[in-house]
Amino acid sequence: MNYTTRRRAGFTLIELLVVIAIIAILAAILFPVFAQAREKARQTSCLSNAKQYALANLMYIQDYDESFPMSSYLNVSCVETFYSVVMPYVKNDQVTKCPSEPEAIKISDLVGAPCPSTPAYTSYVVNSGLFANGFYPGVSTVSLGRIGRPAETIMSYDGNVTFGAGPGEQIQLVQARHTGTFTASFTDGHVKAVQAKETGTAQQFTVMGPGKSLKVYTIGASGGFYAGQTECKGLPE
Repeated sequence: MNYTTRRRAGFTLIELLVVIAIIAILAAILFPVFAQAREKARQTSCLSNAKQYALANLMYIQDYDESFPMSSYLNVSCVETFYSVVMPYVKNDQVTKCPSEPEAIKISDLVGAPCPSTPAYTSYVVNSGLFANGFYPGVSTVSLGRIGRPAETIMSYDGNVTFGAGPGEQIQLVQARHTGTFTASFTDGHVKAVQAKETGTAQQFTVMGPGKSLKVYTIGASGGFYAGQTECKGLPE
């Protein structure tokens, strides 16, 4: 019986290197696309969180004589915050976290002794022109009736906290976590992404002293009344 020996065809080293190079090129092209798609999904989740927060605020306002909650105040032996007083209307502390930076702010570092109902972390800050600081002498809550242009007045947004010029003063910096934009909710209940450009750095405010390094962003033209600022502060007239 005769057996015929056949030589199996295979890839040469050059062919394998060419295939590997093509795969590497395709990966380099596609990875940024995948990263953008992943960040877009996180932004969508963040917009949903902001919408729930906006509705929670509006429900609180209706229950409390159309007044905004204070950003913080002393409640006997603990510090009550916007995050804790609105929580009964949210009932899910995951809503306080932006998926792109879920532990942006540790609230115990921010206020010292938060009340038990306070979530541990948050990614969002508030307009200090709406949410009065209860530690300032003679401060009072802000009435919904004072808002002349609710569709242009930002309530809460992607942010972090740095030191202001005066003792204990805080600046609620915007944080453009979503490819050059930050999520903002408005007093009429709508939410949107607002453009911002990185312009510097700052240190995070904590009750123990300067914390981690933060990026400083300047709000773009899509921010309307707040354009050119580093925080969303004040009420459009």
